[in-house]
Amino acid sequence: MSQSVHVPRWSWVAGIGLGLAVVAVICVLLISHNRASLNSTVLETSEPSTTVSSSTPTIEPEVVVVDTPLQLPRLDFPQGSVEEACGFNELPTYSIAGSYDTIIQKNGDRAQALETDECRIALEAHMSATNPQLFLSSAPNFASLAELVVLDEPFTFERIFADPSGDLLRVQDALSRPECLLTGDETNWELKETCHADALLNYAFVNLFCFSEGIENRLPPVDRGKNYSNPYRKHPTPQEDRILWKQDLEDSWLVSKCAVLDPTLELTVGHYPELHTLVMSWHEKEITPFSKGVEALLVELAARLGDDAAGLSHTVFEPHHMGYHLRVAGYKFGRIDNFLGSRKWSRFTLKEEPNTDRFLEAFHFLARLDSPKSDPQNEFDLDWEFVVRHFCEPPYFVVQPFSSGPELVENGEHSSCKEIVHQIRQKGITYPPLLKMLDKFEQVALELEVYE
Repeated sequence: MSQSVHVPRWSWVAGIGLGLAVVAVICVLLISHNRASLNSTVLETSEPSTTVSSSTPTIEPEVVVVDTPLQLPRLDFPQGSVEEACGFNELPTYSIAGSYDTIIQKNGDRAQALETDECRIALEAHMSATNPQLFLSSAPNFASLAELVVLDEPFTFERIFADPSGDLLRVQDALSRPECLLTGDETNWELKETCHADALLNYAFVNLFCFSEGIENRLPPVDRGKNYSNPYRKHPTPQEDRILWKQDLEDSWLVSKCAVLDPTLELTVGHYPELHTLVMSWHEKEITPFSKGVEALLVELAARLGDDAAGLSHTVFEPHHMGYHLRVAGYKFGRIDNFLGSRKWSRFTLKEEPNTDRFLEAFHFLARLDSPKSDPQNEFDLDWEFVVRHFCEPPYFVVQPFSSGPELVENGEHSSCKEIVHQIRQKGITYPPLLKMLDKFEQVALELEVYE
């Protein structure tokens, strides 16, 4: 028997195992190749618009997109102003109607601005000197009587928040005495001190701002659209955007002032039933959409009793079950009576583009206001800086026939105040009061550098 016949059994077994392993590897490779081909075919037939590359992964890494706030151009602000002290150039764009995250971000930016002592000091000084009437209802397309007249004792937030509790006591004292309860067309300016006319006005505005949601009805100085309540363009300019931030800080200041007041200062039926009933008895019995609330009635009583600021009120919000209405008529009992209802006042108050007819009418109106009065207590001074800026500085508005309100004049081309005044002088006017108005207007316009 040959040697080959006697090969050990384990050698045969090893050889067979090695052969089977090689066959298995070949099968796996063939199956993998077939599956890959099948998958490519399925993808190509089921999603013909999708291209799958065999050399790139089909799962892309997640990309996180972070929105970067738009940085507005830097503006020059006066040293010590709220804008400069609170770092307005570092604030992002203001968003009015954004997402919840945007609102949170805005609140955070506001809080960060208010963290510095410089910002808080500047904001306190600014708001303390601000007229609450103008804060509530000033609009860029209309003039307010409170802007036109200069008072010896300005009406300010510092005044109304100086002693709210004391003002309430003085109001209670005044309303307990029959001589102070003027109604109808009655006025008696001699009672100004003894009937606490100033406390009546202060207390009315504290209630308006802190307890009657007056701040929520504040007319914004910047808004979008073209009618009287939305006088600016669709997208605010950088200057307008900063004004929105300033208003936001102003509102925060006022909210913080109101937050520390005693809630029992609110004039309600629950707190002071007899006092509330007495005040509400002054207006007409019939309930109409224009019925007055307690705040408006107190303002008008203050005007009847000779408070100068109350005598200039005519655009103050008042609460009512049908909404808020601008229905305060304190001006009817103040120094400037029977003017606000006239056509001349309506024409004067709108910020129209400079034109000869309007200027002539305005100068006649101002000459009448500035004329000597038979009673010295009826005398008052006009704010000529306001008058000049009102007539010579844009933006300007126009009332179109059948329109819903004044519309912004987008075209920047218009006659200068210098050209208009020159045209008026060419008419050969000799009326001394009118010439006096022209001279004063021209002088102030030159000083303010808005004449040309």
